[in-house]
Amino acid sequence: MPLVICYYEDEKFDRFYPVTILRPVYTLRAGIVPLFRRGERYFPDAEVCLSARDQVSPLLAETLRDHPVNIIKRSDCDILFINGRIRDYGDLAEAVSEARLSTVFTRQGETVAVLFKKHLLEEIPPLATQREYQQLYETEHDHFAPAPTEATLYDYCWEIMADIEREIATDFAHLRPGMKIRDDVILHDGAIVVNRDDVYFDSGVEVKPAAVIDASSGPVYIGCNSRIEAHAAVIGPCYIGPNSVVLAGRIAASSIGHTCHVGGEVEESIFHCYVNKYHAGFIGHSYVAPWVNFGAMTTNSDLKNNYSNIRVSINESTVDTESIKVGSFVGDHTKFGIGTLLNTGINIGVCCNIFGGTLIVDKEVPSFRWGNSENYEQYHFDKAIETARRSVARRNCSLSKHEIDLLRAVADSAMSKKGAMEFRQAVTSS
Repeated sequence: MPLVICYYEDEKFDRFYPVTILRPVYTLRAGIVPLFRRGERYFPDAEVCLSARDQVSPLLAETLRDHPVNIIKRSDCDILFINGRIRDYGDLAEAVSEARLSTVFTRQGETVAVLFKKHLLEEIPPLATQREYQQLYETEHDHFAPAPTEATLYDYCWEIMADIEREIATDFAHLRPGMKIRDDVILHDGAIVVNRDDVYFDSGVEVKPAAVIDASSGPVYIGCNSRIEAHAAVIGPCYIGPNSVVLAGRIAASSIGHTCHVGGEVEESIFHCYVNKYHAGFIGHSYVAPWVNFGAMTTNSDLKNNYSNIRVSINESTVDTESIKVGSFVGDHTKFGIGTLLNTGINIGVCCNIFGGTLIVDKEVPSFRWGNSENYEQYHFDKAIETARRSVARRNCSLSKHEIDLLRAVADSAMSKKGAMEFRQAVTSS
């Protein structure tokens, strides 16, 4: 059955802040591929397009040029809208293939997917936006059959991190048929590879003497042109993205995106891409957005001393994670000075500069903050952008106009929230 899939965000995208401040939730990653690419396992022949909120869509279109953004192109085919928070597809693929009517697939009262059969789309032009499909759905709602589905949705970011091991293994199995033996991999004498059948080295990978790649507990995928330095241990299931460097230390059950420098200890964490953790220190059960820099010995807590559930603050609301292992959520372009210690379940916004060699006790640090728990100041936008420019230049990149515009909008919002908070505090104290 010819099919076009459009991944979209619903109103719960902000539950995944700060890592979704600059991007849609379906571009996050638990395993080797982004969430929206999981659909390839179930709908291998479908064309894919992406729908995003207006604020982030220009940057998304610039970043993901292989997929149309906010434009749905169809010919004589059905259209399937899938909630970008989708976690497990369950029986969705089978239910879609068997559906004879336009259908709304739900799980526990939430919309997981909406199928538009082609006979209902006569009034929709070949190039259309999600809004036009929404209007059609509102006017033709009675023509959509309701159907339950076993597919599930993510509710919060820590659930993505909980799936790292499973998703790396599942992605590895899905990608395995296309994995080619590369003749330009450099595996130095003295490098140790355990369970070689479950280790994949892409083109240009180099593994130095005394490095260990251990796939005895799950597969390891090393992306092209990456380097594993001496005295580094990569413990599967683990993904190391292209153009990354793993330095001395232990990286276990983690998904490390492209162009990262990672050393010390990292456990069950996701580094989106362009993350720099060059030195010793521990990061566990965390999701880290691009262009974050961890100063030497920066360490987070991911387990409370009393082993109780960790509570996380998101958008000034406290949520019980129902988990005893939750680390940090760090937004784009945030920097940490040496010796910074991060409290359990901390949420830190974009473009923060945190330093002072002290424990950050806050549960939530808004975007564009300078300092530490003893005293935060507003991080002036121009200074923050200048730091960001210098940071990306070190990786031969540059900030685009779209990213700067989006960061400016975030800074303006952070400033207005700071003003409102100070006003509330002044009223309360008086």
